[in-house]
Formats: sequence, structure tokens, C-alpha cells
Amino acid sequence: MEENWYLQECRDDDVISSKEKLFKVGRFRETLNYVFTHRLANIINAAFQERKLPVTNTQEFLDSGLECEILKIGSQGWQSGKINIKISVEFIPDEQNLMEKESPLDDLRRMIQEGNS
Repeated sequence: MEENWYLQECRDDDVISSKEKLFKVGRFRETLNYVFTHRLANIINAAFQERKLPVTNTQEFLDSGLECEILKIGSQGWQSGKINIKISVEFIPDEQNLMEKESPLDDLRRMIQEGNS
């Protein structure tokens, strides 16, 4: 059973706590966006230039992929397409916490059941 929560499922005002620090999901998202659009683009661009690979627009590569063709051994010919980089951020809850914590709705369910009895 997979209980991962993708960051896109969180609201900007939801809160993350890590090592006794609190920060809002919106701020975390903005920071990741900055890292992936500015810092990572510069690192990738430098690496491609250093290795003399013909990626002319790194930001476009990160945003919409690298249009290319691939020739695989044993294939009939070139296959056109795109190479995309996908990065996901997800929250993976500890299994012990899933077992220990009650749902916030459990109290409400108990009250409804008691009212129907």
C-alpha cells in the first residue's frame, strides 16, 4: 500500500516541520522552483558545455524536454522523441506512525455512531 503524498496535493499554507524548524509548503515550493529553474539549469548547462554536448537551451530542456532521435541496436531505424527530466517530491510517512495515529475524523465518527444508537 503506497501512502506517499505528492507536494502538489498540499496547500501553500500547510506546514512542514523538520529538525524543530517550521516552514510553509508554499515557501518550500518556491525554493524548489528556484533551485530547479536557476541553480540546476546552470549546473546542467556547465556540464553539457564541458562535455561538448549540443544542448543549447538548458531551461527549455528542463521545461519541455530535449527533442532528439535515438538509434537502438537491432532496431529498424531512428526513433524520434524527447528526453525529459522528471523530479518528484513526495512525503513518505513512517509505517509506525500510520499504525499509531488515529484519523482526525475518528472522533466525529464515534459521535455520529453514539448519536445513532
